[in-house]
Amino acid sequence: MISFPFFKTTRPKNRGSSALNESHSDGTGDPRHDVEKEQFRTVLETMQATRIQERLEILDLFLSIEQHVTLLELAVLVREKNPARIHDMNFLKETMEMFCQCGFARKRIFESQDPVYEHHHLGAHHDHFICTACGEIREFHNPALERLQLEIAMEHHFHPLQHKMEIYGLCTNCLEQREPKPPLLLTTVGERVKIVEITGSREVRGRLAAMGLSPGTILEVINRNPAGPVIVATNDVRIALDTSLAANIRVVHSCRHPHCLDQENHPLS
Repeated sequence: MISFPFFKTTRPKNRGSSALNESHSDGTGDPRHDVEKEQFRTVLETMQATRIQERLEILDLFLSIEQHVTLLELAVLVREKNPARIHDMNFLKETMEMFCQCGFARKRIFESQDPVYEHHHLGAHHDHFICTACGEIREFHNPALERLQLEIAMEHHFHPLQHKMEIYGLCTNCLEQREPKPPLLLTTVGERVKIVEITGSREVRGRLAAMGLSPGTILEVINRNPAGPVIVATNDVRIALDTSLAANIRVVHSCRHPHCLDQENHPLS
């Protein structure tokens, strides 16, 4: 497997508040946090906002969480931090929107996930890997990639102001936990797979062979609806399979990394 030294793990999907508690500190590790809290206090006073101290307490907790967090997860942590302080969800949502409007937080909406909030440190930028299987979000920053984007913008006579990159795929943990040869029905939309085995009757194998599907065929999963049909593509041709046929196709993940593709085409002896 390939590991990238420039990203850090952040938020797995569907975890409880205890997992968040294990990963956040008291918020004093980053000196920017104290500065940001004082800046936010000044902004709130300028806006003549209500319940300033309560909003500052929420900001303090939010800044101590080094992860992407949903509104519901944050509400659980607020209650755990101070059970005597009761905030309704509308107040919490309003406060988080204030954080975003004032530049202290960013609201991110990734495909097939609830909106999450992350810190917005001035002058800092990062992009995201999103696992479509478990929902884990990983942040990464690559200076070479940032420079390349600016070079491309210059070539096209464009002046970029901001950008975001979201790369959807599968994390190493999800791939390692999956059975070695799952049926096509258990793959992920967008995944590139290689057929390694076709089960079923001679008639089934013959129907699939007539479609050009046999061991060694590389497929891209376009749509994987449990009710069918399953849409795959091979050699620029889209094929619709009913679930009974797709269940007989066993596959392995076919990595898109260049050196892995070369190994597929020229396997080592």
